[in-house]
Amino acid sequence: MMILKTKYEFGRHETFSLREGWLDKGLNRVMTHPEGYRPDLEAADELGLGSRMAKSLAYWLDATSLVDRASGEARKKSGPPASKLGKLVHATDPHFEYSVTAWFVHLMLARRRGSVWNWFFNDFRSHSFARDSCIEEFGRHLREHALNQTTLGVVQREVACLLSTYAALPANEPVDPDDVTVSPMRSLALLVKHHNTGRFEKTQPLDAIPVEAFLACVALLASDAGSWTLPLSDLIALRNAPSKLLNLDGDRISETAQIAVETYGDEGVKLSLLGSVRTITLPQLSAESWYAKHFRRIGVH
Repeated sequence: MMILKTKYEFGRHETFSLREGWLDKGLNRVMTHPEGYRPDLEAADELGLGSRMAKSLAYWLDATSLVDRASGEARKKSGPPASKLGKLVHATDPHFEYSVTAWFVHLMLARRRGSVWNWFFNDFRSHSFARDSCIEEFGRHLREHALNQTTLGVVQREVACLLSTYAALPANEPVDPDDVTVSPMRSLALLVKHHNTGRFEKTQPLDAIPVEAFLACVALLASDAGSWTLPLSDLIALRNAPSKLLNLDGDRISETAQIAVETYGDEGVKLSLLGSVRTITLPQLSAESWYAKHFRRIGVH
């Protein structure tokens, strides 16, 4: 079978993991400056970042789909504008205080084709692993699937950035309040680092995932598949499915799908049985629409 190869991106984060407070500061600059966010000295000074950190922030804004990718001559003199999601986040959660925002940022990041994030959540099957095995597996994946090959050092840096961005401490270990490298992605508890062994573990989220984040994940999957009715088994098996991006097992997917029907059944979300196959049907809404619905449901406008 011929393997379809993908061009991978390396190093655009400048080795800096996503930091707490970066996205809201960067998005605020995009929304309040005519030139948007450009990683120049003025922006770096205003945000209190070094030059490489400023470049890293430009990547994170792009990788999380809070800005639209720059294209054309007109964009060379300014940074990319805010995306539809970016505008919604700035309007409803400008300080990134609600967990749903972190979930949507994660969805966009984990779906980013040709990235270590997309590989980790879709292709790396180990639930408990050492750093070296993660590096080895990502390197092997790149050798087989990447159009552009790279060095071991680059692979190590990509995995280091991934682990630093997502790996939280277990609930019984105190968080250092002075740790400036804390990432908002750690609050999702999708990955835990056990200091006593040095190993990492993929985990199901302890807290309930906002139903709108689940529905956004399914909506993106349905759009990929070209059908707004999907077997529940697809929510486990397909690439970028909730089982993979949200670390949910079959039982949690069934439970969350039922909650989705109870919450949005009058808007077209339904579960059906076609023969022996359980299916979920969604209205043709974008992921951004589900983000907006979350805030309407909880009474924040």
